[in-house]
Amino acid sequence: MRSCNHIARRPSSAFGVVEMLVTVAILATLATVAVLAVSNVNQNTQQKKLESDVQALNSAIRIYLANGGTLDGVTTANGALNKLKSSRSKADKKLHAGAPSGSMIDKRVSTAPVDADSWKARANYNAGIQRFEVVQNQAGIEFILDESLGNATFGIESRDSPVNYAKNSSWVWDHAATVNPAHGSGPNVFSTNPNPTDSTPPVPEPEPAPEPEPGPEPGPEPAPEPEPEPEPTPDPPRLPTPVFDKSYGPHPEDDFPLPVAITNLPSVADGIPMYQLNSDAWQPYTGPVSVPMNASLRAQFLTADPTRYRDSYQKYIYVYPVPDSLTGTVESDFHSVTGGPNLVYEITNQNDYLTHGDPVYLLDGEPIDSGSPNSLEFVAQNFANVEPNALFTIGVMNYHNGNSYYDSHATGAKLNVRIHLPEYGAPFDFDLNLDLVNTENDPDDAAASADYVRITNLNQNIGLQINGVSYRLQLEFGATDSFGFSTTNQFHVYEGATGSGELLGKFVPN
Repeated sequence: MRSCNHIARRPSSAFGVVEMLVTVAILATLATVAVLAVSNVNQNTQQKKLESDVQALNSAIRIYLANGGTLDGVTTANGALNKLKSSRSKADKKLHAGAPSGSMIDKRVSTAPVDADSWKARANYNAGIQRFEVVQNQAGIEFILDESLGNATFGIESRDSPVNYAKNSSWVWDHAATVNPAHGSGPNVFSTNPNPTDSTPPVPEPEPAPEPEPGPEPGPEPAPEPEPEPEPTPDPPRLPTPVFDKSYGPHPEDDFPLPVAITNLPSVADGIPMYQLNSDAWQPYTGPVSVPMNASLRAQFLTADPTRYRDSYQKYIYVYPVPDSLTGTVESDFHSVTGGPNLVYEITNQNDYLTHGDPVYLLDGEPIDSGSPNSLEFVAQNFANVEPNALFTIGVMNYHNGNSYYDSHATGAKLNVRIHLPEYGAPFDFDLNLDLVNTENDPDDAAASADYVRITNLNQNIGLQINGVSYRLQLEFGATDSFGFSTTNQFHVYEGATGSGELLGKFVPN
């Protein structure tokens, strides 16, 4: 038996001609509706603008007419606008009592014609009522701003205001609408009645006075009101605070004793300048004060007239010497290495080169050497002509990010640094505490895989004293090469690379 497999045809999912025509008709209808909607919006907007313009111009006309202007004989819209743009004469402005004395509207206001069959709203000027009004079914105008009219002139006119300042008389006002009545000649005669009747009303009988109500029982006399306390007399102002010509803080050691002057002395009639050096007695100030190293200076103005001024506030400075520059030598040693139970390390090259970690691992019982271990080297650098509070290079740290297995790497060490300043006595030394951080290797993040050195004690109290001033040494990592990067207290080196980074110092007065 032969069997046949019939395959049913699926109806086509494409658009037919009828469907396409229906779709096009719908889109055309929607487009037409959208155009009509936009047109209606534009027409409504223009209508509102025209109505607002007509209202504003009619308000200007009312003010213009109320202040003596006239539109008699004006029959066109532009004629009415030109009247509103005109100005009063100087003589009128001088006598005019109201606010509007110039143009009522912007000089750029003008008109544009609108045809009778246009969709735009339009207006016309009605000379009979002297107003602008919105019109329909006829040609008209709309209002525009014509920039070319900005500097045009529209004439000067005299306006007969109803109220002006008096021009010739001693009265304040001249009122144009009022005329004094004419005074008659000769005496005025008035008729009188020689026998008037008595029209005085009769006086009624007085009502008896009511019995007075008993008053309150007599008591003690009230205490007199206390006299108000007089207003306190305000204190007179203080004399200005003294100003020194030298600042608080360090100054070059060669400038001592340091001459310090007061720069804002009061007049002799106002105040007496005084100063105090350290805890000595106060002295009258007569000129610059010679201030020794590590000393304080105070100043104050005492009033010469307590009714006019009070004593000033005190001004205080403390000055100390700093050397112009420092020159010294630097030496260093690694020691006190710490790590895990399988720590392997070696210090060589006169104690400034540290290797740590075992790069050998076991594979199926066979030892495999993976390369070089981790290493850390510090190359000390001497320095010269370094100013206090200025960074200088103490040395360069070279770090190799090698291989180590089975917790054989170091996790910490100390670097002893010895600095000698020949001009200022014996050398001083300090230990830098170093954390040696071994990171997990991440092939997708080179920065996260970078091992690093971290210093945990950047500020060192070194016991250095120069001219009686104590100093500390402030440390930080500086620039690195392209194989690493640094922060203030960390120096990072990428996996498998050897990087170099500066160790910087700064002598800071305490």
